[in-house]
Amino acid sequence: MRCPNCGSKIPEGHLYCDQCGAEIIIVPDFEPEVENEINSSLSSVAHELTREDRAVAERERRRRELVRQARSRKRAIARIVFTLFAICFAVLSINMYRLSTASRYLQLAEDAKKSGKYDVAISFLEEGYKKNPNNTDIIFRIADCYLEKGEPEQAINELKTITEKGNYSKEIITVAYESIISIYKQTKEYDKIAEILNQSDNEIIAGLKDKYTSVQPEMTVKTEELRAPVTVELTPADDSSNTIYYTINGEIPDKNSTLYEKEIVLEEAGEYNIKAVAFNSYGIPSVVTENDYNVEKGAPRAPEIMEDSGDYVQSTMIAVFVQDGCTVYYTTDGSDPTEESERYDSPINMPMGTSNFKFIAYDDEGDCSEIVEREYHLALERHLDAAQAVNSLVSTLLKLEYILDDHGSVIGGGHNEYIYQGTVDVPNAGEYYKIVEEFVAADGSRTATGLMYAVNTNDGTVNRLLLDSNQQYMLKTISNR
Repeated sequence: MRCPNCGSKIPEGHLYCDQCGAEIIIVPDFEPEVENEINSSLSSVAHELTREDRAVAERERRRRELVRQARSRKRAIARIVFTLFAICFAVLSINMYRLSTASRYLQLAEDAKKSGKYDVAISFLEEGYKKNPNNTDIIFRIADCYLEKGEPEQAINELKTITEKGNYSKEIITVAYESIISIYKQTKEYDKIAEILNQSDNEIIAGLKDKYTSVQPEMTVKTEELRAPVTVELTPADDSSNTIYYTINGEIPDKNSTLYEKEIVLEEAGEYNIKAVAFNSYGIPSVVTENDYNVEKGAPRAPEIMEDSGDYVQSTMIAVFVQDGCTVYYTTDGSDPTEESERYDSPINMPMGTSNFKFIAYDDEGDCSEIVEREYHLALERHLDAAQAVNSLVSTLLKLEYILDDHGSVIGGGHNEYIYQGTVDVPNAGEYYKIVEEFVAADGSRTATGLMYAVNTNDGTVNRLLLDSNQQYMLKTISNR
């Protein structure tokens, strides 16, 4: 092959002329079958490429459409967010402005009030309220100023601007009502509190009633049968500050009725209509409690003994009280009293020592009460000791010539010795020193004579001391030994 540019011979396989450097283009020999096959292949490839391009183009179109729509939505959302932000900012700015304005007037009023200039403080607050008509804090402050100024009615009028408008929250209106009630409580205008709480169509007031209205008192009969005497108990309503008043004749109770302080006792037979009402610390009455009782005649009330059982150290009178139309009888020997027993007519001297009394009451129809028992121990203050008691006994026996001298000598020789053995309580007599007698013979031997003596620890009286059939101590005067 020769170079088409310079004509030089080009070795086989070279792509450039070694002489001039021209590029050698090798053109194959023309073959129709090959050309047709090539054309067919190229046409097929071109068709495939065209369909693929269309798909790619369609996908690109769709992608661009989605991007466009997304960008459009973002712009719309952005516009909405911006608009909402602008609105919120405007509202917040307005509220902050109003708040700052209200705070300024509140502070001015507080400074004036601290200086005692209540009228000036009220003027600042009223000016602030004109610019902030929904600020209830200003209204409460105005009411406080009127209260401190000593004008409670003006304070209430201010608070009523909250309760009567009705365009405030339930919590704010409730606070306003409670403030009004508190002022009426201070001024003791309880009837006006009642007027407020009696607004049955007011939902907020209905919620306050449980707090300010007294709970209805409860009435309980404490006896099993309606036989006189019948005891009726009124249970205090909701707290200890409540006061209960009652009637037993059917009249409506009020603060002029009988004050309930202890249980109601229906002593007489008859029909009773008991009504009771409770007043709380606000002076608000409760619902009236009412019950009817048909009391039958019962046993007499037990006697009331003024002196309780116990120890006594000085002379005491035993006094007994009984209901009208009844008579009291008593015993001191431990037996149950009857109409045949000792009748009580006047106070009884309490016996010395230990004593046991039983009392009973009988009415005109012969019905009796329960028995009341009392046990007393009367021991007067000791005025002499045991040695003095022995000396008193020896002196008494010497006067009676029972012994010959103060050494206890007796006729026939020997002598008696008197030995203290402690104190004894003689029923219905008091406390005594117990002294026993022993005979001492000339040879020194001792023999108990069996005689016992009792010397009163208070007045020194001397008695013989004996034992009855029940082995209870009893006294015998010394002169009748």
